[in-house]
Amino acid sequence: MAKKKSTKKVVKKKTTAKKTVKRQKAAGASAKVSSIVSSVDMEGNHSLLREALGDIAKELNQLRVEKQELESTLDNVAGDISSTQNKEVQLKEQLSKLGSVENALTLKRTRVRKKLESVKTKIQKVRDLSTKMENI
Repeated sequence: MAKKKSTKKVVKKKTTAKKTVKRQKAAGASAKVSSIVSSVDMEGNHSLLREALGDIAKELNQLRVEKQELESTLDNVAGDISSTQNKEVQLKEQLSKLGSVENALTLKRTRVRKKLESVKTKIQKVRDLSTKMENI
């Protein structure tokens, strides 16, 4: 009977060993599957990251274009402001010159009025003398 027990133990050990090997193979297979799944997930993540980076690159390019347009517009506005300021300076100088001319004309008009008054008084004197002479 001792032999029967030992064969049963050997058979049991072989069966247990076979089960263990199967479990290990299954574990290895599941590890391989999980690593394949992980690599698929990683590839999916990489493609998502590539797409995101592509989108970001497009957005950056669009922002660069907008920046260039804004800088161009800003340069145009700055040029317009500069031109307007130059015109303002020219107009102020012109106004200053016109003010000087106006003052000169005002003085001249005053002198001419005084001369006119003087001439009128002289004419009146001549008329008075002429009337007196006629009376004599």
